[in-house]
Amino acid sequence: MRVQKINGHDSFLVRFTVVMGMFAALVWLAGCNTSQQSSDEQLKQQAAQTTAQAKAGAQQAAADAKVAAANAERKVNDIAAGVKEGLKSNGKPGAGTVNINSASEDQLVDLPGITGARAQRIIRGRPYGDPHDLVSKGILTSEQYGRISGQVVAN
Repeated sequence: MRVQKINGHDSFLVRFTVVMGMFAALVWLAGCNTSQQSSDEQLKQQAAQTTAQAKAGAQQAAADAKVAAANAERKVNDIAAGVKEGLKSNGKPGAGTVNINSASEDQLVDLPGITGARAQRIIRGRPYGDPHDLVSKGILTSEQYGRISGQVVAN
């Protein structure tokens, strides 16, 4: 999971600290203000503004966490697919090439990093004039295609 760093600190912690600092400053100012101009309504407005800022910071942190979780899930799935491939092959390199225009789902799943769902997407995207069409049609990422590029043809 990749967390954006700002001067060596997690961006969430930096935002949280800034929001909490603003909140503390407003509370301090509200408590120290002895002038008659400071009314209950002004205090309510200050509290509402601080709460809104804290809420916005929390929403941004939640959005960042969702993106990080999705990236982590994708990486875990890729690792699991690699482990699955390694267990299937017993250390032996794959024999021959796979024609992406005619291969069965089982044949496609035997390729590195290709899950059942990806195999079905490959089948639904047929026909292909070139194996790299898997990337240009949005079926695979360049990274995923790089794992299988030497093992596939489009005949």
